[in-house]
Amino acid sequence: MKLRLCLLLGLLAGSLQAQDPDWVRDWDAAQRQRPEHLTSKSRIAPKSEPGDVMVVRGHVFKADGSTPAEGAIVFAYHTDAKGLYNQKGKPGWRLRGWAVTDKSGAYEFTTIRPAPYPSGTVPAHIHLTVEGGGLPRQWTEEFRFADDPRLSKSDIEHSQKEGKFGNVRSVRRDGDTQHVEFDIRSKRVADF
Repeated sequence: MKLRLCLLLGLLAGSLQAQDPDWVRDWDAAQRQRPEHLTSKSRIAPKSEPGDVMVVRGHVFKADGSTPAEGAIVFAYHTDAKGLYNQKGKPGWRLRGWAVTDKSGAYEFTTIRPAPYPSGTVPAHIHLTVEGGGLPRQWTEEFRFADDPRLSKSDIEHSQKEGKFGNVRSVRRDGDTQHVEFDIRSKRVADF
């Protein structure tokens, strides 16, 4: 029993130390700007933001993968249509938003489809973190788009093994709007 506890504490300490301190600083700064009142539907990119409109929706589940997590705050951020997180010389993430899950664990963001980094080698993606609603503070695996030519075979295979919680998601088009669904299974312990 003591050995298991020591191993668990060691793993937890290692994951906390492995987090990039600049990222944690930016995350903390963003959370200080979180709106006081949240709903399950939110907007990340303003209507005037250049790019293809995208609606991201999904559910947050507790660690068992089937119990909805009501009241969890989902924080999302991503690059703009040029593949940039912010304007030159300004830290943090310009395109970001928060939603709080409803009774079914559902959340939804209206935004634009992010572009890959200017280097063009990393697939486009959206980052999310989750906290509250009885869940530990955690980052989720960034999710990517199945139609992105930058995806590797191993990205796709890894996601397929995870099933509905995989991080490569199909993109459905409805007129000029792209739709993506991304469900999140909570971790049992905080990871930052």
